[in-house]
Amino acid sequence: MPDVLHWLGITRIDRFVSMSDMKYDAITGSGIEIGERVPIPADLIPIDAMVEMEAKKAAGYFTPEEPPAVEDLLATRGRPIEEY
Repeated sequence: MPDVLHWLGITRIDRFVSMSDMKYDAITGSGIEIGERVPIPADLIPIDAMVEMEAKKAAGYFTPEEPPAVEDLLATRGRPIEEY
């Protein structure tokens, strides 16, 4: 993935908006510096995706706050099937 960034001549990313450690590790491991990691703002995450986002945070994705506790994960609900 970082090959395209190198091809474009990118050597530094000031603000990296991604929660993926795989992307972050690939980019920094290839020699591109990342100044600041920014999590995806909560108001930009659709309610339908909250279950997935909380699970990703619990699995180790980047988040500036503590990962959710098991109790919080159990309380997270998506949109009811009737609303689809």
